[in-house]
Amino acid sequence: MILNDYQCTECDSIQEHWSKDNITQCKVCNSTALKIQAGGHFALPGTDTSFPTAADKWARRHRKANHAELKELGIPT
Repeated sequence: MILNDYQCTECDSIQEHWSKDNITQCKVCNSTALKIQAGGHFALPGTDTSFPTAADKWARRHRKANHAELKELGIPT
């Protein structure tokens, strides 16, 4: 079984179901819900706050690369 997203044809609600079928029953209004393609989950490096070490590494790398510009602006490095 796979966790898929389904959108109801009547009430347009979107739900997750453990199913491999293309059609299932809506949990809200009990009508037909069709399988839809959901967006994937991704994170850009340095932007995920749940992993502060990755964010810190990204910040250190960019501060080092922009050291001259930061010094001109008076920002401590």
